[in-house]
Amino acid sequence: MLTCVALGALVTAIRSSAAALVLTGATFIMTAAFAADLPTKALTRPEPAVVPAWAGFYAGLHAGYGWGSGATDLIGVDPILFVPAQTTGVVPTSLTPRVDGFVGGGQIGYNWQFVRALVGLEADIASSGMKGNESFSSNIIPYPPMTVTQTNKVTWLGTLRTRLGWLPAPSVLIYASGGLAYGGVKASTSMNVDNLPPPLNCPTGNVFCATGSLSGTRVGWTVGGGVEAFIASHWSMRMDYLYFDLGQESYPIVSTATFGVGGTEVMRGKATFNGHIVRAGLNYHF
Repeated sequence: MLTCVALGALVTAIRSSAAALVLTGATFIMTAAFAADLPTKALTRPEPAVVPAWAGFYAGLHAGYGWGSGATDLIGVDPILFVPAQTTGVVPTSLTPRVDGFVGGGQIGYNWQFVRALVGLEADIASSGMKGNESFSSNIIPYPPMTVTQTNKVTWLGTLRTRLGWLPAPSVLIYASGGLAYGGVKASTSMNVDNLPPPLNCPTGNVFCATGSLSGTRVGWTVGGGVEAFIASHWSMRMDYLYFDLGQESYPIVSTATFGVGGTEVMRGKATFNGHIVRAGLNYHF
């Protein structure tokens, strides 16, 4: 009887030990599997995004199109012939050639970044093909038939500007800019008498033949804005707009006749140099 009781207790103990062993083994296997899975999940996490470095020096190139109105006042000085000629409409009081053409050059600058705000300084210089001319013809008796031609040009243009910008996204900049503008300008006025034979024709035979011109460097101001975006780790592209105003400059228009008022200032030209530029640019950030 005691032997059977002892045998039953032994079987119960064996069963309890086996169950505990199975539970312990299952727990170990699950723990090992979870631990083995941790490195795999860590490897599959996305890399943090690279934030473009706007701060610092940059340099680049730009090209675009410029246009403007080369408004020029023509002011009569000679009271005997040219002032009356303007009064009767033989000579215009102003001409406004459309000045336009290609603009291309380079820029260099420096940016300071304050989280999502940006402050910068930029200098640029460009060659300009902006030019235009306008003609005015008249045939009013008793004056001879005449043609007056005005030609204006902007031969090169540079700016020194402050840029103020905002980053709506880490790689995109929206900015406004403004500051100093400077450039090379030219203007010329030509007054010719038409359809008359020598010695009554221009350049020396008629008192209404006259020419005048200016060529120099003007300083003014500019304002504009644009958008710029990184396309690679050190490269950005931009589109911007500038309005520039180089002011006005006067010059004498002198009669080329060999008699009468020949050799004297008969009119005065006053040319205005301003316009608009739209351009694309590419910058490298150091």
